[in-house]
Amino acid sequence: MKKLKQVRPEDFDVEALMAAAREGRLYVDEKKKTVNKEQVKSDVRAYVARISPLVTRRYSSLIDELWEEIFGNDVLMDLMMPKPRARKFTKFDKYGVMRIVGVLRVKGVYEQRSDPQFDALLEQPGQDSPYRRYLGQGLEQRAQLLALRSIVETLTIW
Repeated sequence: MKKLKQVRPEDFDVEALMAAAREGRLYVDEKKKTVNKEQVKSDVRAYVARISPLVTRRYSSLIDELWEEIFGNDVLMDLMMPKPRARKFTKFDKYGVMRIVGVLRVKGVYEQRSDPQFDALLEQPGQDSPYRRYLGQGLEQRAQLLALRSIVETLTIW
């Protein structure tokens, strides 16, 4: 591959770019790709839907609304966004999602089941995943915990 050179906006040739893409000469740095928040939300929804049988009766009608509130909170959404150095799972940060689920379990949103039972529903059965241990770790930042508590308490009032 040839050396790269910086291009000023006024010298940028869109047609040359498209031609390079068609010819297979266009390379994109995967580390620099942008992440679509809506896709992350969709992927997390599908992931946590696997544990819907463990939602307590009190929250069964509120669980979708609860997750939408979580998605609407920037502090918690940042926790679920994939990290640039992620090696295993790049669609969303599973560690962050597991931390949130762990706190929701303590708050009574999910049944008090063992970590392996949660892990069996979320990951491939029969395989011990590294994500399981994050269920009991809670949230690292106080702002994250306060935001999640506030969301749960607000929905519980109704």
